[in-house]
Amino acid sequence: MIFITVGTSLPHDSLILKMDQLAENGTITDDVVAQIGAGKYRPRKIESFRFLPSLEEYFQKADVIISNCGAGTIMENVTRGRRLIAIQNPDITGGHEWELVKKMERGKHLIWCKSLEELPDCISRARSIDFVRFEPLSLDFREVLQETMQ
Repeated sequence: MIFITVGTSLPHDSLILKMDQLAENGTITDDVVAQIGAGKYRPRKIESFRFLPSLEEYFQKADVIISNCGAGTIMENVTRGRRLIAIQNPDITGGHEWELVKKMERGKHLIWCKSLEELPDCISRARSIDFVRFEPLSLDFREVLQETMQ
């Protein structure tokens, strides 16, 4: 199963439309479930819903996750070593999220899909590569406090 999440801030109708088209024309044969948020486009060929309190059930079931470039969704999945594709939303002009995505891609924690035309190839690559689970550094608060006090 492929799970798509667009997050809660901005719709990403072009991503949902593209995945619906890929399912309709047979390019994608997997079951696809999409969290479409406040988007206007309602898919016809893939299952969808707007919001849920937690997406964890879908993250666990998915073979591949396609997400916006939101830091929360990225970190939630790369720390578990899941097959994650982060895709740019053309309605967002860039910023700190893309810096995070660049660094995560360099570390082989995710695939950065820069355009909808690349999506089928990115899905194929996600199935064939080994993702590296991201392990954040754990901080010893006492140690940090001692260093700060010195």
